[in-house]
Amino acid sequence: MKALVKTKKGEGFIEVREVPVPECGPDEVLIKVEAAGICGTDLHIWHDKMVYWPPVIMGHEFSGQVVKVGKNVSRWKEKDKVVAEPHTKACGVCYLCRSGNIHICPHKRAIGWGINGAFAEYIKMPSYLLHRIPENLSYNEAALTEPLAITVNCVLLTAGVKAGDVVIVEGAGTIGLMAAMIAKTAGAEKVIVTGVTQDENLRLKKARELGFETVNVEKENLEEVVFSLTQGKGADLVVEAAGVENAVNTAIKITKRLGKIAILGITGEKKINVLWDEAVFKGLDVKFCFSSNFESWERALSFMSQRKVEVLPLITHTGTITQWEKIFGELERGEGIKGLFIF
Repeated sequence: MKALVKTKKGEGFIEVREVPVPECGPDEVLIKVEAAGICGTDLHIWHDKMVYWPPVIMGHEFSGQVVKVGKNVSRWKEKDKVVAEPHTKACGVCYLCRSGNIHICPHKRAIGWGINGAFAEYIKMPSYLLHRIPENLSYNEAALTEPLAITVNCVLLTAGVKAGDVVIVEGAGTIGLMAAMIAKTAGAEKVIVTGVTQDENLRLKKARELGFETVNVEKENLEEVVFSLTQGKGADLVVEAAGVENAVNTAIKITKRLGKIAILGITGEKKINVLWDEAVFKGLDVKFCFSSNFESWERALSFMSQRKVEVLPLITHTGTITQWEKIFGELERGEGIKGLFIF
């Protein structure tokens, strides 16, 4: 089968290779990949800015159909439409795994960077990580379950967005737009999505099409906008989905005293400078969000199935893995929102 492989450490070193179809073990299933989402972390791997173990097939967001089941698997059968949590190689015995938090197990080696992933025609997965795709969802929609689950886990389950909140979402990429939709679905009174001039013609335009107000932070003073809107109080919740130092510090400035900041953005840097004392003096509740858990996956699928969150408008690029370099480049330059490889 053909697969997109990060062949070794360093900048670049990605190529399409012919590799064997994986053999599924007794507790695993073999899945024919139908669609696989391109994540910002895939771009980080491309540029050697994230942990990974090469050679490795990339990709951790996908949807597909079961084509083979291991001898110990009873819940799943051939032709089942599924998505799967990427939390492979969690140890199962640490306090995190035992408390139901396998997604943050320090021993985890997830698909796409720790072990072979979904940018391939077939992938094998432990059966306990599967979720059934609702009948009214397409493979393309279902392939976005993983990023939506991350957003649900952060905005809804961790930060606890509430009805009536004023929510500022920094970053108009896939995660930012999903965060805005989740906040709106949860009953937020006002949701504003921010971006930069590069985002104006596509990402901020898409945010407005989805019904959100937008602020170009290179042309408007976000602090003035927020404090005017809230009579000087500040935002109830700021979702930082841009992954840049300036956005983190702006979040601290515009959040109300005792307000919440939910951190979703990954900077790709070893460290950044933060307005630490200001955050302390304001008594901010800062939530660092990573990955997703079982409940967030079930809720994400439910939101999509009930059409409370529409993900198809976020898909701007589709293609095959042979087109990876073109698609990666355009997404990195902000010329797209979400890309899918179709198999």
